[in-house]
Amino acid sequence: MQYERLVEWASAEWEKRYPDIPYVTIWASTECSNKIAQSQVKIGRSLRGKAKYAGFDELESDVITPISDYGARGRKTVLTATAGAYLFKFESKEDVDDDFQVIYASSYFDDDVQELTAIAIVPEGRLDTWAAFESQCARAVRPRIKRRRDVYIIGGTDAFFDPTVEWEDVILAPTLKKEIFEDIEAFFSEGVELYQKLKLAPFRKLLMAGVPGTGKTMLCAALAKHALKQKRIVVYVSGSDRDGATFEKIQRAFQAVASASYPTILIVEEIDAYLRGDDKARILNVLDGIESPNNPKGTLMLATTNYPDAIDERIFKRPGRLDRIFVVPTIQEDNIAQEMLKHYMSEQWREEHKEIVPDLVDQPGAFVREVALQARMLAAHEHKSEVTLQMLQASVESLKNQMRLDGNFLLQRKPMGLGGGSSRSTPRRGLRDI
Repeated sequence: MQYERLVEWASAEWEKRYPDIPYVTIWASTECSNKIAQSQVKIGRSLRGKAKYAGFDELESDVITPISDYGARGRKTVLTATAGAYLFKFESKEDVDDDFQVIYASSYFDDDVQELTAIAIVPEGRLDTWAAFESQCARAVRPRIKRRRDVYIIGGTDAFFDPTVEWEDVILAPTLKKEIFEDIEAFFSEGVELYQKLKLAPFRKLLMAGVPGTGKTMLCAALAKHALKQKRIVVYVSGSDRDGATFEKIQRAFQAVASASYPTILIVEEIDAYLRGDDKARILNVLDGIESPNNPKGTLMLATTNYPDAIDERIFKRPGRLDRIFVVPTIQEDNIAQEMLKHYMSEQWREEHKEIVPDLVDQPGAFVREVALQARMLAAHEHKSEVTLQMLQASVESLKNQMRLDGNFLLQRKPMGLGGGSSRSTPRRGLRDI
């Protein structure tokens, strides 16, 4: 195990430097080697144990290759989590002979998992001071969020994004749409106070489950925009960067919302991606409330999943880990399909287009969007302002054929594109086949 190598190195280094001083070996916070903490925690900072922080020296180690990650800090890109070896120094406020040092080492477990582990050699009787120093490092690293007109991104390539979907643009069965909205608003208007009366952290967790394309992302974007209008803070956890879905991002998000001075919404899309390996147990602890963000103004987590079967019964069937599960289904009613098609056809909508509505039932909303867009693109390609019923029908058939393709479709050697390899004006394949 990598931590054993760290302990062996640190113990040997301690014996060389301080052979007569007894010590304890402890698991340490990886935030002490974070470059943000090292720049933010200032020399002279007072700590428990009648001590103050006196800076650090970097140490050479034959078991650690120093390397730093980087990320967004506001609008700047800065060095963040770091593997390395350090000598942290502390001074006594009362007696110069009572100064002491801590040897610290952090490293990655292996080349495939970007997860730091850290240990520290601390003189006996100095744990209070070291714990206070770790706490200061954690506060320095914790994302600092203020109320903004856009959404904070944690873990993405950008720091913020501006949601553009209005709540009125979300097309769902009216009952489901109303239930989701009322659950969220009831939590912030009445639920936060109720949680506090019961001596519980005001942290509510909603899960939206459904097959890909049913509109969960659009729903989240619309709820985010509505929350911003209500002067709430919105934090979005992204798995789009090179690190992917990691608990470290979830942890940073929880730290951010816990420190917020306003009601917050935390959005975690595809939460099943985070429930893997050791990360699952950590997330279970958070969902149980042991490490839940305790923002007195209230935090609501809005999670989504395309694959509810990947979320085991320890989450689904244990009360409190998820407070409410909403199933976002495929289109179930003709009127919903027609409303959605009309929305995407916009000014090119014609009454005759209603004829394809039965073909849209039992499909996800993304299917309707692509049907409309493909037909409208075909009309534009042919320099026509009107989208005919035949164009929409061809678009439906094209997308259904596309969905039926198996992994050997490249071997079929059939022409694909706007014209579908045919001299007819209607397409045989869709735009997404180009």
